[in-house]
Amino acid sequence: MAILKHINRIRFIDHMIKKKATGDLESFASKNNLCKSAMAGVIQEMKELGFPIKFDRMRNTYYYAEDGKMVDALFIRNGHILSREDIAKIESGGELCFSEITVFKLCENQ
Repeated sequence: MAILKHINRIRFIDHMIKKKATGDLESFASKNNLCKSAMAGVIQEMKELGFPIKFDRMRNTYYYAEDGKMVDALFIRNGHILSREDIAKIESGGELCFSEITVFKLCENQ
């Protein structure tokens, strides 16, 4: 369940960044019930995942430098959510393989 809690926290952080309602690192951490260093760590993880997070010193808030949205599903292939047909293959015994690019992909021998 720890990963679900982390994903939900990232969703909340994403929401706050989109609203440009984060405040500085200390207040953003407080809104997430985290210490400043833990909050900085989560922001860094999100940046490593491709979130274009920047800080606006004039507005005193974090924001996204590019338009986009967080992917709602963990099953993606080449940047796209798996099709219903691929999901059906998985549910009928198909296998997922690790992909450095998209996290998961349908194994090639499927």
